[in-house]
Amino acid sequence: MCRYPPSHRGRGFSLVELLVVLGIVMVLAALVIPAVLHSQRVAERADSSARLRTMSQAILLYATDHGQTLPGPLWPGQVMLYDPAREGRLVRDLAEYLSVERKDSPYLVTQMIPQAYRRTMRGTVLEDARIYVMNSALETEGGELTPFGVLTGPVVLPPLNLSRVRSLPKEDAWMIAEADQQHPAVASAVWKANTPAQPVHGNARAQARFDGSVEWGQYP
Repeated sequence: MCRYPPSHRGRGFSLVELLVVLGIVMVLAALVIPAVLHSQRVAERADSSARLRTMSQAILLYATDHGQTLPGPLWPGQVMLYDPAREGRLVRDLAEYLSVERKDSPYLVTQMIPQAYRRTMRGTVLEDARIYVMNSALETEGGELTPFGVLTGPVVLPPLNLSRVRSLPKEDAWMIAEADQQHPAVASAVWKANTPAQPVHGNARAQARFDGSVEWGQYP
């Protein structure tokens, strides 16, 4: 009688087993992905706060060293491109306070660009992106205040003394904020296309006050 050896072919997965495995993977992904995204958003907010605080403290240190006069005149929308030949940019005027290297040719100061902006503006030219907006024009009962001076117009106006703006009402006392097209100081600016369409933190935006503190505002 002829005897044939038993078959050693491996048993494959059935369709039901594959569907069960796929279902488990999908459930795990539904649990893990939101947690990962939440952690990313928390990290990005902390990163934005730290960079904005660094910028605001540099402004105050500059004022301390210059008889309490704020830096300027400055452009309202601030790019992080250091250019020794361009006036009105914080990264040039505050170079020594921001530990920015003074080079002979323009370069992007990447350490001052928040992670959330890099994610949101991915695929764009960051050299042209307005990362921050200055509180450069305030309507008061006594007339318009220009804390950081004015570079455009028939007359160049110098920046103000810090003491003149520290007594502003709370809603006007912000100094520098993250820029996006929904910000009131950006919405009508000619350069608004070089900012994110929405706040980079969803319904929140970071801003620093003239005392150097950083706070978060909520937006619909």
